[in-house]
Amino acid sequence: MKKTISALLIIIMSFSLMSLIVRHDVPDERFITLGKKYPQICHLSDGESTLIKENWVVTAAHAAILLNEELKKGETPQVTIDHKQYDVEKIILHPNFHISETFIENDIALIRIKGNITNIPFAKLYDKQNGKGKEITIVGSGDFGTGLTGPQNWDKITRAATNRIDEIDGQWIIFNFDNPESENTTELEGVSGPGDSGGPAFIDVDNVRYIVGVSSNQQDNGKEGVYGVTEYYARINFYKKWIEKNIE
Repeated sequence: MKKTISALLIIIMSFSLMSLIVRHDVPDERFITLGKKYPQICHLSDGESTLIKENWVVTAAHAAILLNEELKKGETPQVTIDHKQYDVEKIILHPNFHISETFIENDIALIRIKGNITNIPFAKLYDKQNGKGKEITIVGSGDFGTGLTGPQNWDKITRAATNRIDEIDGQWIIFNFDNPESENTTELEGVSGPGDSGGPAFIDVDNVRYIVGVSSNQQDNGKEGVYGVTEYYARINFYKKWIEKNIE
């Protein structure tokens, strides 16, 4: 079993647990300030998650695998929400989740915590079929860098950045890291980098916060987090019925 888990850990790390990499020409303080507006972000030991009900968070399955193994061994993994720690009670990986050295699919999981969070408004599940072209806000903490450098250091500061959905493809929402000269770039453009898989992509509609996707993986052609990489987030609408069935 130990050998199996070690091999699994290597595969998981090859998919880069994600954090934020941002455009180089915008002061860091702006990304930090934006990050403070998203209290729904929840921190795992090896990733991020999002509060979607008083006692449920959603994350990437590959960020929850090792937590699930800890739970099976009788250990008590925790989720940090608003600087407070909550014990994990149950983890549900998507039944069709699959990960290998080169492939990942159905990368989504649910975590039930002990106790109810009543002081933070949870994010609602996005229910629109087509989000192409919409601006999203992604949130994470961990390795930080810019589109020129890629990931540089992990300072554990929560940041948020923006991007625009370039494509919807079944279970995925897909977007690129556009450089500042591109006509497609956003004012606070950013993508994920090493550190925080499972982090959210949000859209606010009429003062209601929706989670649109969950950070899964990145196509980087050998150099992660630089301008031109492509992000893949598990699309919440694709899994909405499965999520609702399990958290009702």
